[in-house]
Amino acid sequence: MSEQKTDVKKIIALKKAGWKTERIAAEMKMEPGDVDKAIYEFVNGGEKDTEKKPESKEQKSVMISLSREELAAIAKEAAEIGARTALETMEQEKKKMHSKAADRRLHNTKLLLRNYRMLKDNSENSIFGRSQMEESAADILCSMMNLYDDEVIVDAIKRSATRTAIMVSHIDTMMGIYRAYCEKSSNILDIRRYEVVYDMYIAEESLTVKDIAKKKSMSKENVYSDLKIATERLSALIFGVDGLSVR
Repeated sequence: MSEQKTDVKKIIALKKAGWKTERIAAEMKMEPGDVDKAIYEFVNGGEKDTEKKPESKEQKSVMISLSREELAAIAKEAAEIGARTALETMEQEKKKMHSKAADRRLHNTKLLLRNYRMLKDNSENSIFGRSQMEESAADILCSMMNLYDDEVIVDAIKRSATRTAIMVSHIDTMMGIYRAYCEKSSNILDIRRYEVVYDMYIAEESLTVKDIAKKKSMSKENVYSDLKIATERLSALIFGVDGLSVR
């Protein structure tokens, strides 16, 4: 039995299993037209005449004239192909979910930074003590991941003095860690990125992108670039590095 004969029988078996021509072609590394041609020639005994003739019972029976061993081998291979395809699909879906979670963390980091000054003002005007901490920063951050309305997220934090103080403290701590990292970095751009994000969101005096560009003698494009990279790294600190790509 030739290799070509075996391939054709595999094509027939996959077709009978409900596979579409395009999927069979991809699996067999063939063109869809060649798959259809192989099926036609197999059914019609390999005839080259392009004139279509009625199939006899004997010709139709060729479709299933496979030995039990051949059918078992083809079924096994088809099952392996199906399992491999299912695993690949699951892995792709997992990566999509992973990416969406990372994007959500980054979005929420920007939301927290944009509202930091307001949250800090609220926390300084509230009575807060360690004994009141029934929630952790991780609990609050986890709840943020399940909300998709920015106003609802911010309101859920600021309406509780405890939550507000916890988040402000958490952001201050992560900013401190980020600053320490940048100060020790051999890349001189790192400390600039820290200073840019600090001036933009944390410092008492609020500066615009234009103000920062003038202060640092840099272009507005570089300010936006620094903010993007700094925010990504802060997101990894604030929410945890899991699921986030950091340059």
